[in-house]
Amino acid sequence: MTKKEEKPEAQTPVEQPKNEDADMEKQLESEDERLPFPNARVVALMKRELDKEKIIRARVKKEMNEFLGRIVANVAREMNKSPYTVIEGGDLHRAIKKYEKMEEISSQKERLVGYMDRIKQDCNVLISDVERSFDLEGKMKAFNAKKVEEAPAEGAVGDEEK
Repeated sequence: MTKKEEKPEAQTPVEQPKNEDADMEKQLESEDERLPFPNARVVALMKRELDKEKIIRARVKKEMNEFLGRIVANVAREMNKSPYTVIEGGDLHRAIKKYEKMEEISSQKERLVGYMDRIKQDCNVLISDVERSFDLEGKMKAFNAKKVEEAPAEGAVGDEEK
């Protein structure tokens, strides 16, 4: 193949995502009323936390909006469990507690996994110590004792055979 033949093939996949994203943007604009929140506001909140050079695809914008709608629905169902007719701040705080605690739970998980890894390493050291302390017949060797090789006796029969 010549380079002229390769260029159109290389350009086709690159152009498709742009066209696909543009189509998705148009679809998003028409669906804006069906989404749970104004899409511009959701995108503005996302961009506030992202690096300046990041570009958000239309699909991500739509899925984030839908995800936030599901969270609101879950919180509202949790608040609806209140026996009172008026929803108070305490009901809201009780309903959003699991979302607020996620970072804390994640850091606790990392800390516990690290602690368990250290325990695992200690167990591996203990296992190797036990294996060194017992021979195959199950006879106990001196724990952490240095191996002492027997010095050959003068004029031993074993030396002559080698």
